[in-house]
Amino acid sequence: MHLPSEIVIFGRAYDLRDLDQVHRSEGILGLAAFRDAAIYLDDGMDPHLSLSTLWHEAVHIAQQELLGAPDEEQARWISLFVHNFLMQNPAIVECYLDWLDLFSLDEEEYGERPD
Repeated sequence: MHLPSEIVIFGRAYDLRDLDQVHRSEGILGLAAFRDAAIYLDDGMDPHLSLSTLWHEAVHIAQQELLGAPDEEQARWISLFVHNFLMQNPAIVECYLDWLDLFSLDEEEYGERPD
């Protein structure tokens, strides 16, 4: 599984980068760097842990944007909920993919989507 090189949260692009060895040796799986617009992940994780950690760090970015500070406990339960929900309900992911396909077809035919 290959993660994208960047993700977008609230309209801002965040680079996905490899976590350095110092943090790995401390048992850290990921870090969100709001000011640097980057999320650092340990690239040695299995796919489930990698995706769950990405969600966790993305929640930290959202918390920083919306609340002004991260909340570790809240990020933990939100990320685990979203990850497990999507893993146990793959048809939901298919709905989003179908909608994105329809949206891209609409743009090609009709131009940009009105607000």
